[in-house]
Amino acid sequence: MPAEPASSLPKEICQFFQIEGGQTLLIKGLPGTGKTTLALEIMSRLCREQKGLYISTRIDPRRLYATNPWVEDILPARNVVNATQTKLLESLKGMGKDQSNYYAVLDFFKVFFEEAEDMDNPTIVIDSWDAVLNYTSHLLEGSHASFEQNICEFARDLDTNLIFVSEFDSVMPLDYIVDGVVSMEQFRLPASDQGGMRTRYVRQINLSKLRGVEIGNRIYTVTLHGGRFRFFEPYLDQKDARIASEGVRVPDPNEDHISTGIPDLDIVTGGLRYGSCNVLEIGQGVGKRYYQILTALASNALKNGRGVFILPSIGYQLSSQDIFVPNNVIVSRPEGEDPVSWGQDLQEKWNGLRERTGRPILNIIGLDAIEFAFGYKAVLNLANIMIRSWKETNDINVLVVKSGQESMNMAIHTADTYLLVSELNGGLCIYGIIPRTEPYNMLLEEGNRISLTPIV
Repeated sequence: MPAEPASSLPKEICQFFQIEGGQTLLIKGLPGTGKTTLALEIMSRLCREQKGLYISTRIDPRRLYATNPWVEDILPARNVVNATQTKLLESLKGMGKDQSNYYAVLDFFKVFFEEAEDMDNPTIVIDSWDAVLNYTSHLLEGSHASFEQNICEFARDLDTNLIFVSEFDSVMPLDYIVDGVVSMEQFRLPASDQGGMRTRYVRQINLSKLRGVEIGNRIYTVTLHGGRFRFFEPYLDQKDARIASEGVRVPDPNEDHISTGIPDLDIVTGGLRYGSCNVLEIGQGVGKRYYQILTALASNALKNGRGVFILPSIGYQLSSQDIFVPNNVIVSRPEGEDPVSWGQDLQEKWNGLRERTGRPILNIIGLDAIEFAFGYKAVLNLANIMIRSWKETNDINVLVVKSGQESMNMAIHTADTYLLVSELNGGLCIYGIIPRTEPYNMLLEEGNRISLTPIV
């Protein structure tokens, strides 16, 4: 079935906080991975009528609202507690507490729990917990674990949800005390290229522990696009190819380019230029799920009155009954043992399509099928012939290659645009190598519509 649109929180986290009040959650990860944004997004989901408290060791309300403007709607300035080292120690001193043991620190936080007790479904975020322990280490001495246990018991006794934010990604004693642990991570997409052309970084959330919740997916791809935390459901649907009339026709971006049939991809690429060579590389694990990109492209070209020639990639099954305007589509496969004569036959088919429609055509060529049929050297010779022909006729051309095949190196040197589709946590990620773009999570929505969301 199609993937769900990008949502704010994984269902497992929502279920975790529905079990009962007083849930304790540890969000951890290295700096810059999105921990604070996740904590605020959880508070947004849980709190009603501005019933949350945000205890920050590093930011005041003004800076918080400047970087996250939407937070002001759920978190008034009076509920943002400045707990930087100076403020925290001043507050402890102002309470007149004995500074010789950790009870002074415990009482400091107890005040906030008592304040939250009168709230409806209250939530407290402490960001970051590491800084609190560091600022008060001279008071707590070796009693960190006992202190953390007491803080969690406060939360449970008063039915106050408590979220700790930590900069450490390793296992620590608090992991065993809290009810849930999730990690925010940023990692490099697997790539083996020189010069970093394929190097991209994406974010994910790892659900390490959520007591009382069955974890369906332990890892989700996430984005902080627009300053909000969102995650992406994986999808496993692998539909067969079908060039259909359903869906809205997407107009061409301008006189020199045609639409990809995917509005979001048109914005990223500017469309496909007349006479261009455009490469679509399919990574391992993608399966048939890239078909929707090609069928969206071909379907829209037909709706815009263009002829379409398809030489299917290996595994890409397409018959005339899958095409809503069969007269303007030619589906061909490598035949015979002589690639030269077969290449001449291709030229005749392309000429016929152009004469029929009176305009440049769209060619979708599976290079892996040619390489499998005739070998790598034949691919080089045929590619030279094809590219010369395309430049003369202004045809728009898409070469499909599979990661690891020999003709990939040739393809990237001839490409005007080069897009890579990768499997990512059960979903699909697409990004441009030429021109260079950041990664996008690809969603297949209702009506076979494809949308792209930046992974930032």
